[in-house]
Amino acid sequence: MKSKREYFANLDMLRFLAALWVVITHYGYIGPATGVTGYGVTEFSIASFFFKYGYLGVPLFFILSGFVIAHVSANSSGWKDAPQFMANRISRLMPAFWASMTITAIALSLFGLPDAVSLKTWAANIILLPQILGQPFVDGVYWTLVLEFVFYTWVFALIGLGLFHRHMLTVCSVWIAISYSNILVFENAILEMVFLTYYAGAFVAGMVIWHARQNRWTMTHYVLMVYSILSLSLGIQDLGTRAEYPEYFSTPGLWTSTMWSMACIGIVFLGVFLKDIPVKKSFALALGAISYPLYLLHQEIGYAILRHTTEMGLSPLLMGLVLIGLFVGLAYLVHLTLEKPIRAILVKVLDAILSITMPKQQLQPAE
Repeated sequence: MKSKREYFANLDMLRFLAALWVVITHYGYIGPATGVTGYGVTEFSIASFFFKYGYLGVPLFFILSGFVIAHVSANSSGWKDAPQFMANRISRLMPAFWASMTITAIALSLFGLPDAVSLKTWAANIILLPQILGQPFVDGVYWTLVLEFVFYTWVFALIGLGLFHRHMLTVCSVWIAISYSNILVFENAILEMVFLTYYAGAFVAGMVIWHARQNRWTMTHYVLMVYSILSLSLGIQDLGTRAEYPEYFSTPGLWTSTMWSMACIGIVFLGVFLKDIPVKKSFALALGAISYPLYLLHQEIGYAILRHTTEMGLSPLLMGLVLIGLFVGLAYLVHLTLEKPIRAILVKVLDAILSITMPKQQLQPAE
């Protein structure tokens, strides 16, 4: 089996491009369509088409997550490794989230919005599930992090039971079956959240790609890829549905959503199996590091700035481009000056907890 530490520069660059596409779509389509930026949706068909479909960056993130989680946990099996896996995930996601969420809360309050973030809302968001305390997300993009942690929780349990890698294809098969059953038959909201039924195809596709690369392609891999594509196509249909804005959003047909599903999975497949693009590893790592805080920071602050500058008569296109550059720079600063120091402290805290609950265990660097 190949080393789980093998690095894929293509995937870090793909993660950055996916995050950038989401940003462009929020500023160029979703924000204008929902009336939060102060300007309307462009009528230029080519630009509108590109802007509209940036929400596909979300399933791309989930496919990448399925691959990466299988990759970094390759040597984990049993309850002695499961806590370390979850600690690594917490130390990977939460520092940038806490920093970015706090920056967003402060920025929105400084803009003097009627719905400026209260201290109570900020505090509730620290746990990433503010709804259980009766508070909203500080930023709407956080819903995807909740799904990520649901996925991590399942992986944690399956690693503990010794099933995740030993029976990965069986796990994928059962998950896909539950996904289809709930989407097409039961339509149960609890099952949808617990099993991530609309996005199971994305996570499973990433896991299958990893498993096939580590071993060899078999008929089971091919069948699971086909079912993953069809499952994710239903998820893309759900993601593309915005009933409250029918003049701008509509559910793509099954053929269209299937083509998009194939494209998303195919891009990650090529990123894994093709030779890495010849760039410095440090550059690819930097892009990967920027992508997460960029995704977390851009939406609500960007909407607020665009709304103010549009009222001032400034060009939305110019301001959108300026904001993209500013948020890329801010994301890098957050990564260097906030995320890394917070992670270092968090790792020490989690190490102390692991040393008490799991003697001789030490937290590995987050990936």
